[in-house]
Amino acid sequence: MNASRRLARVAAIAALALSGGCSSPAKKKQLTQQDMIAMDPLPLAKGSKWTYTVTVKRFDPDADKETTRSLSWTTEVLDAKESNGVTAFRVRGWPTDLADIDATTGSATPPATEKTILRHGNSFLFGASAEPSLDGAEGWFSWPVIDGQKICPSAEMVYCWQVTALETGYKLSFYTGPDEQTFELAPGTGVARFHYAHHGTTNEVEAKLVTYSKSGR
Repeated sequence: MNASRRLARVAAIAALALSGGCSSPAKKKQLTQQDMIAMDPLPLAKGSKWTYTVTVKRFDPDADKETTRSLSWTTEVLDAKESNGVTAFRVRGWPTDLADIDATTGSATPPATEKTILRHGNSFLFGASAEPSLDGAEGWFSWPVIDGQKICPSAEMVYCWQVTALETGYKLSFYTGPDEQTFELAPGTGVARFHYAHHGTTNEVEAKLVTYSKSGR
C-alpha cells in the first residue's frame, strides 16, 4: 500500500470514530405522570433506609447573626406489623425530627425519635401508637394525588396539605401561621427532600436525599 492510500485509510478511520465511535450514552427516560402514579409513593418496608444531607440555618442571639451547619441524617424502618388490612411501620428518624434541632447544643446529630406511619390500602396516615390501628390516627394522603389538590387531615383542622406536581413526583406542603413544612415524594424512592421553615426569626432545615437502600440490601 502506497503512502497516499495509507493516509486516506487513516483519515477514513478517524472520520468514522468521530461520527459514530464516540456517541454519548442514551439518556434515561423521564417518567410521565402515569408512570409515577403506577409506582409506590412511599416504599416503606422493614430494614429500608434513607440517608440525607441536611443544612440547618438558625439565628444565634449570642453572636447576633445567622448560623449555618451541615449534618447527615438517616431515616430507617425498624419494624412492620399488619392487622386487618392496616400495616404499621415503626420509623426512626422521620424527617420532622429535624425541625426540633437546637442549634445552640453543638450536637453533631440531634436525637432521632420513633414515629408510626400507617398504610391502609393506598392511604397513608400518622399513627397514634405503634400498633396497626386507625384509632386516633391523623390522615396524610391517599395515592394517587392530583396537582392542586388540598388534603385536610380532618374536618376539624383549619390547615391542609397542598399538592404540587414536580418532574420527579409530587410536593406536599403544609402551611400554618408560624411555620411551614414540605415533603417531596419521588415514587419508587420515597421522601427525596424535606424542608421546614419558621416564619420570623431564622429557623430553617432542608434535608436532601443522598442514598436509599431497600429492605435487605
